[in-house]
Amino acid sequence: MASDSQAAALLEQIARQGEEWKDGVSGAREALMGSCIQLHSMLLLPAETLILTQWAHPTHSAVLRLGSEINLFEVLDAEDGSPKTSNTIAARTNPRTEYTLVARMLRLLCAMGTVVETAQDTFAPTPFAKAMTREDFKDSVAFMHDDFNPCLVKETEYFKEINYKTPSSSLYAPFQYAYNCKGVHLFEYFGKFAPLMGKRFARMMQVWSEDRPKWFQEGYYPVKERLIKGATPSSGDGDETFLVDIGGGSGHDISQLLNLYGEELPGKLVLQDRPEIIQIAEKELGPEILKMSHDFTTEQPIKGARAYYLHSIIQDWDDTTNQQILRSIIPAMKLGYSKILINDYMIPNQGAHWLQTSLDWELMASLGSRHRTENEMRTMIEGVGLRISSIFKHPLSIDSLIELDLA
Repeated sequence: MASDSQAAALLEQIARQGEEWKDGVSGAREALMGSCIQLHSMLLLPAETLILTQWAHPTHSAVLRLGSEINLFEVLDAEDGSPKTSNTIAARTNPRTEYTLVARMLRLLCAMGTVVETAQDTFAPTPFAKAMTREDFKDSVAFMHDDFNPCLVKETEYFKEINYKTPSSSLYAPFQYAYNCKGVHLFEYFGKFAPLMGKRFARMMQVWSEDRPKWFQEGYYPVKERLIKGATPSSGDGDETFLVDIGGGSGHDISQLLNLYGEELPGKLVLQDRPEIIQIAEKELGPEILKMSHDFTTEQPIKGARAYYLHSIIQDWDDTTNQQILRSIIPAMKLGYSKILINDYMIPNQGAHWLQTSLDWELMASLGSRHRTENEMRTMIEGVGLRISSIFKHPLSIDSLIELDLA
């Protein structure tokens, strides 16, 4: 537990950051959250930390999962989220759920900040509870709770088997150990054995990218100066393609790029991913975006595009596979014109954010992969005949946009 002087100093810092947040200072909200988390951790006793992490967080996750199955959050959100008693909420659940069980769920959700108790046994939703009515939020919870947690549960056994070393293969990580599928990559497993799991994963990645600065927004990567300017689309040989989103999921990035720039984009937009993910995109995206099934370890079929974009792809694979992915793009690039854009994370030397460290651990458990330092990223990229022309960062984001050219 912290000393009184440490807590007092942090409280003063929080007060300053709170004023900056109210004044609309850029980055103040993120700084304030970080300080509040630090204060909370500082004030907890060791036993309280143990109980919070080992009791409260797991049970919160379990109740979120169960609530999404019984339409609990839809009931809470009905009538504009007006407060309702446990009995009223239970009567509207589907499947119909016992009142006592629902009341216990609501009390736990209230204690964890997911719902608000407006009066005795009367509850209303928070913005997060309202978001839990969305299918992508439900799928995210289902993936982490049902599909991914077995990997974490089995990790101790897995590391004991491999003599407590970092996984060296994407074909035998904690995922493969938990699901008894050694030799089958996570994404291959989705396609062959668990399409629902793959759908949930894609939805989760869509939520993951939400509410964070996008690489094409002002203050991040200068799209107009570095991509639109100098783009010379023509017909006949594929040069009319402006950007190819490789492994772009159901299209959350490319659709927002289109919404922001519209007719300013001088050429076609192409989304590529696994067949089952493209099926989702076909239903959700308009005809302005070409949807294409593609294995990104094979040669890129769209030639001469202005940009080939990889979002959270490099982090998912080992160096050998990543170099294969990059080599598959190089024959399609036009010297002095085409660029590869890597939107990914690079580990800082000190003070890594919890979001990055937790993601790094999940990458290891699911894919046997990791985040890299800038030097590691540079070595991998230059090894295939590409060069980093520039690295862009946003003050409110912990990822980077790495621009590559042919060397």
